[in-house]
Amino acid sequence: MKQPGRQKELSAAELEEFFQQLALFFKSGIPAWEGLALLGEETDEANSELLRELSAKVSDGSNLSAAFLQSGRFPSYAIDMVRMGERTGRMQEITEALRAYYAGRDTLARELRTSVVYPLSMTGMVLAVIVVLIVVVMPVFEQVFQQLGLAMNPFSLSLLKFGQAFRQSALVILIVTVALVAVFLFLRFTKKSRFALLHAYDYSPITKKMAAITAAERFAFSMSLMLESGIYILDALHFAEELEESELAKARIDKLERLLEEGKPLQEAIFACGIFEKSYYGMIAAGLRAGTSGAMFMEVALRCRRDAEVRRQRLLSVFEPAMVALLCVLVGLVILSVMLPLAGILFGI
Repeated sequence: MKQPGRQKELSAAELEEFFQQLALFFKSGIPAWEGLALLGEETDEANSELLRELSAKVSDGSNLSAAFLQSGRFPSYAIDMVRMGERTGRMQEITEALRAYYAGRDTLARELRTSVVYPLSMTGMVLAVIVVLIVVVMPVFEQVFQQLGLAMNPFSLSLLKFGQAFRQSALVILIVTVALVAVFLFLRFTKKSRFALLHAYDYSPITKKMAAITAAERFAFSMSLMLESGIYILDALHFAEELEESELAKARIDKLERLLEEGKPLQEAIFACGIFEKSYYGMIAAGLRAGTSGAMFMEVALRCRRDAEVRRQRLLSVFEPAMVALLCVLVGLVILSVMLPLAGILFGI
């Protein structure tokens, strides 16, 4: 769902805390506008104005999802999920699910900072040292070799030529780098760039399995709430499709709708559309036979969440050692770029 304007969205940590408190209010039977007003009095100055505005809009008769949308501070997923909660009357479950979702996002962000940012920053510093050695130090070694009447070894000579080419093109490289960074920062806020990132996430060999499981979790969770609320299954599927941002997931849900409209049994249609991996088929079949499709979808959603978390941890556990290995290779290049010319000078004397 498109939001009006473009303001800084709340962080995952802020959203986790917000939905945790909102879930407590719903559990206690406190109206949304009153709960938001209480939060506005207790929170920091940066977000108190937002909460007071939300409280005023809801007390004036606006839906909570509409108030979120008008504020421009909430992500589309949170708005759509709250809208589903309003439609199904399951706001407590929705806010608790959003708390868990953004807690996971916050944990993932911190893990990425630990596993990725530090190795990348170290790699950047080592690359800077290599560039200085190649551009500044290697020409000095060349002069020493010429004075001694010696020839540099092929590796050192190739580094020297690379440094000369880099020095001649330094301004062009700097301009191109700045331009690429500017384009990236601009595109990250556009709808097309988000679509491109989602497409890459869905189809990349590294992330496509995790993307499919995450989409299956969202689908199963939304279907559970809607079916438990008595919503007709085709209406529930239509709304679940609206919740999705991934075009691949939308296509799978659309296929499921078409199969059901053609008269195919629900179990066969679910297996044929490809939303879930085969490892979930037994659980789905058992739930449908028992006539507890709502509870079954919730169990599938919880299992999908666990499986997605395992895959994320596995991916991070592979990425961090790979970055460390790359860092070791770069450090080795630094040592070689200095030691080989020195060894050549020592052997030539």
